[in-house]
Amino acid sequence: MTNREFLKTETFRALNLMLEKYNYKLLKSKDSFILKTDFGWNRYSIDFFLRDIGWTILPALLVRFEVVENLYHKISDFEKKYQKGTPTIGTTIENFDVTLEARFDLYEESQINSVVEKLFELFENVALPFFGKFSNLSAIDEQLNYNINDTTLTGGIFKGTKSLIIGKLMKRNDFDELERVYQSYYISFADGFYLPEYLRLKELLKSNA
Repeated sequence: MTNREFLKTETFRALNLMLEKYNYKLLKSKDSFILKTDFGWNRYSIDFFLRDIGWTILPALLVRFEVVENLYHKISDFEKKYQKGTPTIGTTIENFDVTLEARFDLYEESQINSVVEKLFELFENVALPFFGKFSNLSAIDEQLNYNINDTTLTGGIFKGTKSLIIGKLMKRNDFDELERVYQSYYISFADGFYLPEYLRLKELLKSNA
């Protein structure tokens, strides 16, 4: 085992012991801790980025609603084997709240305890409230569709598709206007690369009216 592998393994081992009481289970294949919910799952993801020595660590927050993802993947280009792993919303903690210290370097064993303590503190103080707030589509709809230009929780690629699906599920009175706004968004975003997917989604949602 290399030093890098040791540092990563020990970080997950120690954090796993601390998150057990919240019923979050280590998902090694995704470098994250997952809690199954009645609507999908919550994941506290710990992203490790290679540096010259050791790692830089960024924790992220992911939430999946099966009803949203099942609709999205009827028109998406994702291979079937990847479709069960897509979140409905997701963001790094540092992007969600720029006032927080949520990026850590880890390059020697003596830092492990400190890094784990910080990751656990962020889990309790940021992740749990985040998962609590966005445990229903109404809250996500309010965050996404009343803040058209904010891509924090979706990234640019999924801003219109995920938001439009949720708007449809919430039976928004302004759905037609949202549909037009997000079409305009995709016409200009990435030189229109994602517009065909969006147009397929529009047709799907019309057929589900």
